[in-house]
Amino acid sequence: MNIMYIDEYLKKRSNKKSSFKMFFTKLLVLSFIFLITIISIKKDDNIKEFLSDKVFSKNFSFSHIKGLYTKYLGSVLPFDSMIDIEPVFNEELKYNDINKYKDGYVLSVDDNYLVPVQYSGIIVFVGEKEDYGNTVIIESEDVTIWYCNINSDVKLYDEVTSGKYLGEVVGNKLYLVFQKEGDLVDYKNYI
Repeated sequence: MNIMYIDEYLKKRSNKKSSFKMFFTKLLVLSFIFLITIISIKKDDNIKEFLSDKVFSKNFSFSHIKGLYTKYLGSVLPFDSMIDIEPVFNEELKYNDINKYKDGYVLSVDDNYLVPVQYSGIIVFVGEKEDYGNTVIIESEDVTIWYCNINSDVKLYDEVTSGKYLGEVVGNKLYLVFQKEGDLVDYKNYI
């Protein structure tokens, strides 16, 4: 009986060591990439101009970078796989009617409708937009969606998952705007 406990203890200990090694390796690789980038920017103005143009002047997708990071390096934190969370809210977007409104669309929904996230992504804006009201903008790998006229407790740069609770509609009108690479796109591909 004691041998089983010792065996379990040794397995847990080796898992902790491998998690720490993986985390340290990721940290080392990212530090190396960061330092190389900083040194390159200092040495060559063309690289500085290129990065400035690609990151600051155009619509840069942080969700795409996060997707690449997760694909090749795994989760940011070594213990994410140990957390087991049961979803409480897992819904699809439901509406009664949809019409064109300014740059996007207005959906007629039930009073105080609970809004689900359409696509997993990162929150890049939380605040007030003229003609739209309280707005949350989520950037996913494929599309950027504005959720307008909602009350929400999310914060800037929070990570959200498809189907999860985003907020509550004020009244019965939900405004959505769909953008891909900075251009407006039709809702039919995304709802």
